[in-house]
Amino acid sequence: MSVLRISRLMRTALTAFAALGLAAGAALAQAPAQPIKLRVSTIPIIDTAPLQVGIAKGFFEAEGLSIDTTPTAGGAAGLPALAAGQVQISFSNIISIVLGAKQGLGFEIITAGSNTGATVPDLAGLVAKKGTTFKTGKDLEGKRVAVNTRNNIIWLYARAWVKATGGDPDKVTYLEVPFPQMIDAVKGDRVDAAFVVEPFLSAGVKSDAVSLFAWPYNVVQKRVPVAQYVATKTFIQQNPDTIERFARAYNKAVDWTNQNQGNEEWTKIISGYTRMAPEQLKGLALPPYEKTVDAAGINEVVELMRRNGMIEGAFDAKALIYRTAAPR
Repeated sequence: MSVLRISRLMRTALTAFAALGLAAGAALAQAPAQPIKLRVSTIPIIDTAPLQVGIAKGFFEAEGLSIDTTPTAGGAAGLPALAAGQVQISFSNIISIVLGAKQGLGFEIITAGSNTGATVPDLAGLVAKKGTTFKTGKDLEGKRVAVNTRNNIIWLYARAWVKATGGDPDKVTYLEVPFPQMIDAVKGDRVDAAFVVEPFLSAGVKSDAVSLFAWPYNVVQKRVPVAQYVATKTFIQQNPDTIERFARAYNKAVDWTNQNQGNEEWTKIISGYTRMAPEQLKGLALPPYEKTVDAAGINEVVELMRRNGMIEGAFDAKALIYRTAAPR
């Protein structure tokens, strides 16, 4: 075979291989990327509605994220799992977040979660058995009050309300009861009162088994930054694009939740993760969900923590807020 013919054959083969390579590259470019899996610690309460909406409506999926939720009884329980790397994001109350950050665990807020408004009704209220005449913190001295976990926001604001309305918070017994079980605990006389969140609050009042007698958040502080979603600084620094995607999807879900509260689809989503009947969710009046976190509100919470002996020394609230949750 001549050298010229061999050269032509080699050129033909190389051309064919190049064409195959281009075709393979095009196929790889067209193949969908695998979604990024995120384990998120959460609580099955009304505060986490935007997260569940974002999952149900495909907002996270559209950002290339696959969200695996891990329910807990309270936000404080999710933070050890976050610090240990068992979850990548945790929904937690601001008290537990501040305490964890103060202990050097490297928590940063990546999106807002739930806030109270300036008026009532808000996200949580104190209830007692029908016919009970509790009105002030003085009335609760010597009584048992259900909180979801101790040393968290529900516990702190229950104590603060007792003091603000004439009672001694140290003379009240605070028992840990998961939110979904609080109404039954009151009905069954296992506790005398409960600081319970929505949607369990409205469902309990509508059942006529309990009556609402106080709005602790509103009495103690207007516009409380109740809870947020946090990640560790290490995870954020290693995965900034993932955090941006999560925040975009979450904020889109915030808009949808605020615009559709109370309609049939909203009710179906909330009913699905709270395990409450749709009729129990009718008529809920909630403050709008936020997209950013105000450092001034956190500083008010920190001051309340100081007055209750929970924190000492300086604390930089602005440093706690990552750019995806900071006011623009």
